[in-house]
Amino acid sequence: MELKVLKFEIIDSVAVIKMNNPPINALKEDFLEDMTAVLAKIKGNSEVRAALLASECPGFFSAGDDLGSMQDIDESLIALLPKAHAVLNEFEQLPIPTVAAINGHALGGGLELALVCDFRFMAQCDIRIGLPEVRLGLIPSLGGTQRLPMTAGKAKAIEMMFKGLQLTPDDAMEIGLVNKLTPEDEIFDYSFNFAKRLALQATHAIAMIKASLYTGLYKGFEKGIEREMEAFKENIFTPDAREGVDAFFQGRKPEFKGTKS
Repeated sequence: MELKVLKFEIIDSVAVIKMNNPPINALKEDFLEDMTAVLAKIKGNSEVRAALLASECPGFFSAGDDLGSMQDIDESLIALLPKAHAVLNEFEQLPIPTVAAINGHALGGGLELALVCDFRFMAQCDIRIGLPEVRLGLIPSLGGTQRLPMTAGKAKAIEMMFKGLQLTPDDAMEIGLVNKLTPEDEIFDYSFNFAKRLALQATHAIAMIKASLYTGLYKGFEKGIEREMEAFKENIFTPDAREGVDAFFQGRKPEFKGTKS
């Protein structure tokens, strides 16, 4: 299908997804349809070993939903929520490392989208990040109440959501909401090169780590340990596991293929 608000290409085994829905990259039905198609392309291509999510809208990574749509709220908006959660969950559970290049405001659903990525890099400029919905008498609706505490900690997440705080890049870095700050004109290149380096790693092992990690986070410690043991058995006999051990004893750099067989 032809994409409407996303641009997609594969560069050096990195799936590069650029949001292009001016003015604020609203996460509406066209975004969900495009992202569903992109996820299918990623999962159906064994060449893809990392993914990068970025924006081409000046000043905005994404602000979630535009305020205009809030003036005429009806059941159609509520009906979109299960689909939106399904898309974000699927992105979060991709068996490859994922990176968000935050080059503009990431507010509301924009932050919730960034939270499903494994890494978040943010431009050091006059932009803000947060879940300000309470200022409009609303609440986060795309997983923010669950994912923000896991990322920034319970105390800070409560403060951010109860007050509707919009953090500066420095504030976001201080609480661990983002992994690194870069100059504004370097954010995409830094994020892409980081994703490209991850794509050279043992990405099947990364997939097993992600599966174990998210099982524990969402289903509890015991389920997480069970998944970890299963993942170890799935991974230990892979070519990458053998390559990693052989390379260590031979004193050379491993060349991982990212495959499970």
